[in-house]
Amino acid sequence: MAKVRSALIALAAIVGIGAGAVTAQAGGPRGMKDEPAGGNNWAGFFIGLQGGYGWGDTSHSSGLGAGETDANGGLFGVTWGTNWQRGNWVYGFASDYSFSNIEGAFDGAACVAGACYTELRNLSTSRVRLGYATDNRLLYVTGGLAYGEVRAGIRNSADRDDETRFGWALGAGLEWAFAPQWSLKAEYIHVDLGDSNIYLAGGVTPTAVDVTADIVRVGVNYNLGPDFWRNALGLR
Repeated sequence: MAKVRSALIALAAIVGIGAGAVTAQAGGPRGMKDEPAGGNNWAGFFIGLQGGYGWGDTSHSSGLGAGETDANGGLFGVTWGTNWQRGNWVYGFASDYSFSNIEGAFDGAACVAGACYTELRNLSTSRVRLGYATDNRLLYVTGGLAYGEVRAGIRNSADRDDETRFGWALGAGLEWAFAPQWSLKAEYIHVDLGDSNIYLAGGVTPTAVDVTADIVRVGVNYNLGPDFWRNALGLR
């Protein structure tokens, strides 16, 4: 619960700071009848690049004992999604795939003769987004599915394995359109990939591995426009 509480506090802080910045820049909210908000159209299919840093916790627990440690590292990847816009409100879907080297290791009774380690080698999310646009800024909250390749085991032994783990993601971000169809973003995401057995300590004892991470990343997006899918499918 402490991890979730910390993530929610960070999320609330980001939303509050972003909302203050947006309101200060815009001089107050605009009505829903404004078309589109501030003259920037966020609707359409977008693609982009993103990178950042993640930190969190990982724990190993078995009949031999339990232990935990910090995990951290960088990540870099691609993102894509679709926005729709109604007045100042922007909603849609966003997905991403990142290579990552978020990892941690520790010594303990559960680790037998080596160090227990956890590595998150890739991370993806598929989320819904809901945002409010003023001028060329978009403040949004987002949440959905998280999944990634978790490798875990005991160093210098055959006690190791990997699996694709599924969990959840929750976050917020601020996007700034700096040119027609181009935007920069800053985003915070909390990821929880859950707790499940992944390897056998000593070759016989099932060991559960828990992985959570808080991720801050920046990126650049290119919006292909609201008619992208219609044109791609040859619809008129």
